Amino acid sequence: MIPKAEDVSEDTDRPLWVEPAIARRGLGSLLASRVLRGLAAGLLAIGFPYLVLTELHTGALVLGLIYAGGAGSTALLTYGFGRYGSREALRAGYLASLVLLPIAAFLLLLPPNLPLAIAASAVGGFSATGSLAGGGVGGAAMPLQTAILSDLTPPPTRTRWFSQFTFWAAVSAAMGSLAAGIGTLQEVFLIALLLSLASVVVAVAVPVRSITRRRRPSVRSQDVIRRFTATGVLNGLSQGILTPFLIPFFVIYFGIARPEMAVYTTASSLIATASVLAAPYLEARWGFVVAIVGTRAVAATLAVLMPFVSLTPALAIYLALPAFRVAALPAQQSALMGRLPLEDRAEGAGTNQAARVGAAGAATALGGFALEDVAAAVPFLGYGIILTANAYLYVHFFGWHGERIPALMEPIS
Repeated sequence: MIPKAEDVSEDTDRPLWVEPAIARRGLGSLLASRVLRGLAAGLLAIGFPYLVLTELHTGALVLGLIYAGGAGSTALLTYGFGRYGSREALRAGYLASLVLLPIAAFLLLLPPNLPLAIAASAVGGFSATGSLAGGGVGGAAMPLQTAILSDLTPPPTRTRWFSQFTFWAAVSAAMGSLAAGIGTLQEVFLIALLLSLASVVVAVAVPVRSITRRRRPSVRSQDVIRRFTATGVLNGLSQGILTPFLIPFFVIYFGIARPEMAVYTTASSLIATASVLAAPYLEARWGFVVAIVGTRAVAATLAVLMPFVSLTPALAIYLALPAFRVAALPAQQSALMGRLPLEDRAEGAGTNQAARVGAAGAATALGGFALEDVAAAVPFLGYGIILTANAYLYVHFFGWHGERIPALMEPIS
């Protein structure tokens, strides 16, 4: 369930910058915009590869290159919009980042050709390096939304809000993917265009604070951003080296048919989606560092075992692996926002996601090469090693209880 309205109240030791009633309405509009955008992202995630492969008659290599370009474009746009939102205009940056997805959908409605498909991927950020809820489609808007969401929520309930937003965004993206199987591709792209436009219209009602123009992040903020960016690079490398190849692994080495694999993939995605709801409890019980280290240590162990077991245990690992990877993600987002002042949050979130998506895109090429031409175990072992290093950095940078860089007090701006 979505956190109750009374969770946004004046009964907190760290007040919001807006009145609680305004914050509640803003959160409702922000969630509605994200759900609409998730539906559109799900439609495009399915429709786009079918356009490239069946109507443009290209192959998997071309699609992979387009996805790599989409990942690179997403990284650049994410960093640029995050920086612009922190230093120039948060509202204008947020709305402009939302407009990119309807532009991409509109391009796909034009008579199809390869240059238009490449342009749509670059603008819309189509890639295979992130979840639909976070960065797989239209991810350039996510850091600005993260900053705005953190502005509208008090620290005691912020992780709950992050987990709920992530959950509903993933559910809506899954619904969009399911709906993409109905109708023609043109109808799929048209509905995606209308839904993504609606998400922009709804977002206009979200209250966004003013910023001090031309303001650079403080020395402390730059240090926080660097540390989270370093962990983001390793997170992206681990994701890119393995995640896009989990389905091909089962197809190549176990010969699982497409209808059967679709069932396993859907189940794995739903389990991962539900797992983010555990983030507030993990954080409350152990703190964000231990929550991240614990869940990712399990994920690393499972990944290393996966290529050495038979089909049944491999499928069991496949169902559980994404859940352990993302379960603590809302706690990580909340920790980043809580350690930055309001003015630096958009840039911090943008830099972190740009590093993750860019690294994931670069690692994807290595993972595909290893799976086909070296050994099936290489991407899995690489994933485990990189994810272990990622967990180590969290402890090294922040301490087991986050004591090395504590969260900031958040006065009214």
